Amino acid sequence: MRFVVLGLFLVAGSVSGEVVRSVSVRGADVNVQLATQVGQPYDTAAIDKDIKALWATGRFSDIQVKREEHDDGANIIFDVVETQTKPLHEMRIEPSTFGVQFKIPEGTPMDRARAHEAARRTQEELRAEGFQNAEVNYKLTPFMGRQVDLTLTVDPGQRVRVKQLNFEGDVALNPKDLTHALQALRSHRVMPPIPGIWSGWRLLPAYSPEAVESDLGRVQSLYLSKGYLDVNLRLDDIHVSHGDANITVHVEAGQRYRVAAASIDGVAADVNTPGDLCPSLFSARRAAEKQGIADFSVRLDATGADAAYAAPSVDLAALIDRGRPFRIGRIDFSGRQHYSDAVVRRNMLLVEGDLLDEKLLRKSMARINQTGFFLPVTERDVHIQTDEDTGVANVNIQLHERKGGAWMLSGPVGPPSFAGPLEATIRSRLPSWGSGLLELSTYTAAISLYAFLPPLIPALSLTPKGTVLPVLALQRPYVPGEGWRSGFMIAPQLGWQALGGIYLVTQIQQRLLPVLAGDRGLVPELPVTVQTHKGEATMFCEPPAPRLATLRTGASIAIRFLGVFTGL
Repeated sequence: MRFVVLGLFLVAGSVSGEVVRSVSVRGADVNVQLATQVGQPYDTAAIDKDIKALWATGRFSDIQVKREEHDDGANIIFDVVETQTKPLHEMRIEPSTFGVQFKIPEGTPMDRARAHEAARRTQEELRAEGFQNAEVNYKLTPFMGRQVDLTLTVDPGQRVRVKQLNFEGDVALNPKDLTHALQALRSHRVMPPIPGIWSGWRLLPAYSPEAVESDLGRVQSLYLSKGYLDVNLRLDDIHVSHGDANITVHVEAGQRYRVAAASIDGVAADVNTPGDLCPSLFSARRAAEKQGIADFSVRLDATGADAAYAAPSVDLAALIDRGRPFRIGRIDFSGRQHYSDAVVRRNMLLVEGDLLDEKLLRKSMARINQTGFFLPVTERDVHIQTDEDTGVANVNIQLHERKGGAWMLSGPVGPPSFAGPLEATIRSRLPSWGSGLLELSTYTAAISLYAFLPPLIPALSLTPKGTVLPVLALQRPYVPGEGWRSGFMIAPQLGWQALGGIYLVTQIQQRLLPVLAGDRGLVPELPVTVQTHKGEATMFCEPPAPRLATLRTGASIAIRFLGVFTGL
């Protein structure tokens, strides 16, 4: 009910023409740059943006907006109620995790609202994995001191997987190309079949209505990119039996149009199909990112299609909408407890005052993930608050620290002499103390037991052979921002040759693997709105593969096996 009343209030205020007389937040000290400013016209969009920014802090259980009217304007008051939270000790999923990836780090402030949200997100993930009737309940129980444990109880129901996906009707394209366009619904063959004996082994994808809708959009995108502008896709049948789903999609490809003329922002382009525009559009988006432009959208006008002839043609006009450029005002890191701001900030490729280059921001996130100090940072953990008037963008990156201690049992894949030693390790992060090279929290102390076997090339071995060796080690993992001052181990039992070899291999691997990966994972797909005489549709431009992709992959595999032949 509160949201309905708030919506009516905002609509009423949007036509008042009032000037903001004052802005205040009551109930807590809040370090949030509000879009609503004194002296500016009253703007419901700014109010809505401020409410979202306050909710995003995760500090409040209730937010109310009040307006006090005066002759010379209005006072805007944000009344907030701080959430009474307790630090999380442990999150458990019972009776099993069911492969759920969503985790809440130890120490996260926890209350009933956040526990409910954790149950909801877990339920969404289970349903995306094929558990369509999954139910998740939560329970908070006290632990030592003020801490609490969160237990999520899962009733998964039956899991449904996609066994068969058929395209029927006027398909026009090769069925293998249609299957390749799928993402969520594509099966993966693990072992090939033996004709007449065995059908092979395939990993079947999970079924969910969202996955079906998403992949049908990608199949439609493929048709649009090939020039089938009149394509019509219809979900014809879904048959579920004993956990297996058989899906039938009816296709009416229609005419294939040839491109008579094409342009991007009025500049002529030489293309044969709409999909051929994608490389130029990616270049235009990259140029915009370098200028600090975050808002970049493309509309492809194909309404001039002429199907009156045996070889129908179309004129394509790609119109690019670029937002205004932004400079970074402030970069903040939330969720740090044991690591200094400096050790995280050194991995950033952007600093305050730089243009907001989103690709460099994504590279910075990859470098933070490379440290291994935190759970993987994704785009949903990065919040960018922009001010259209000043052109300033504040960036907040939410970090979730990994647990301080861990244990590991690892063994070779194949012959031990080919894939390294057997290893049992218990390690713990050191306490927060010091700075720079002596910041102890960036080190781990480990007790390990190694079983070395003869390497493939004995002459190159740097470690003992055929022995069981206990090792007490102090290790600093590779940190991109620290470079040569990281990625080393201090363990006198191994000798200086082995330690030098480990350091050299670590530096080579950690420096070269990101270079060989290129822009993989750093360039998101580009959605293009296609306007045809039948209406709007979306074509997805896939990021181009890096140059010499096969050689890069082979080199990456070779570098990952560095040290194997030396017995490290």
